[in-house]
Amino acid sequence: MKITRNRYQQGSIRKVPRAKGFAWEYRYYVTADGKRKLKMQTFNGKLYGTEADVRRAVGASVPRLNDATPYTPPVAVTFGALLDRYIAEEMPPRKSTSDSYTSIIKNHLRPRWENMVLSDIRPALIHSWFQSLKLQPVSKGHVRSLMRLLFDRATLWEYLPLERRNPLELVKIKKVTKRSKEPVVITHEQFRAVVPKLPAHVNMIAVVAGCLGLRVSEALGLKWSDIDWKKRIITIQRSAYRGAIEDTKTLSSAARLPLDPALAILLERWRMKCESERESESDPELEWVFANPSTGMPYLSPSLQQRWVRPAGESLGIKGLGFHSLRHSYRSWLDAAGATPGVTKDLMRHSAIGQSFEYGRAMSEDKRVANAKVVTALLLGPTKKRRRK
Repeated sequence: MKITRNRYQQGSIRKVPRAKGFAWEYRYYVTADGKRKLKMQTFNGKLYGTEADVRRAVGASVPRLNDATPYTPPVAVTFGALLDRYIAEEMPPRKSTSDSYTSIIKNHLRPRWENMVLSDIRPALIHSWFQSLKLQPVSKGHVRSLMRLLFDRATLWEYLPLERRNPLELVKIKKVTKRSKEPVVITHEQFRAVVPKLPAHVNMIAVVAGCLGLRVSEALGLKWSDIDWKKRIITIQRSAYRGAIEDTKTLSSAARLPLDPALAILLERWRMKCESERESESDPELEWVFANPSTGMPYLSPSLQQRWVRPAGESLGIKGLGFHSLRHSYRSWLDAAGATPGVTKDLMRHSAIGQSFEYGRAMSEDKRVANAKVVTALLLGPTKKRRRK
């Protein structure tokens, strides 16, 4: 009787010559349809100078080759190999999040921990490293959160024993919840002084963001079909961030907001202006409220902010003014309008509970009243009266 024994494979590596230099061939077996098949992966010799470099690169994949093997010896997986697998399999799809994670990995995690074996990374070593980082506490908190997530994945993928405590649980960052600088909040008068200094398209983005308390990505993500002119409701259901069209930041951010008549008039005029600028009837119908004429897609907010919004603020003595300053200011304006905490939460879309009434809920009058006071103060000023409808 022939006995078949499952062996734990590490794969084999051999150096092969190339026309210019050399390469490494990593060979291993996979089982498919009951048959073992030889597979090969090639590594450029210019990027991987030694066999040890290749071993570190493939270290994270070795446990997956042995999923059906009862005996699993400890594998010296490096932090860099863990990063590679996380990026390939679990990097969040939301562009703003993935961009942030990619920046942290490139600028902080890889330079320090790339070649270290996971089991050698101890809490004291991490704590000392955080103390040496030249970052604000909030930024250190972001780095710590990602590292903690990565070590959780290392345990899930059995690169570390289950009983080993996540080292980031022992590492604390002081003042991580404290802002390094206060957010910029402007008054109604400052808002009315800033917007005339902006070109028409940036002016309208700022007006919509200021009157509704939107994140700039949410304002740029608006489509004309999101506006119910008859019911005077505007639906927030997507964001546009650096060319990527995505869902809103959180579930509670997706909501229906009141469309005040004064803002509705401005939006109607903006649409007429956009329609008149279409070169011909054969051009596509208007879809995005704030579409760049050269691309047909929403504008990119960073360039608008740096080129127009920040200089406009500085010309009035307001340093650090950005699109998000309008959202912070909207919160202050609601307080000045006498909005109750519950109404403020609904209009700011900050609540993380009661998701069931975020959609299909009738627009309450108290929301309209509170929002109308803000819009009136921003667009009409304190001396002008408005006729109630």
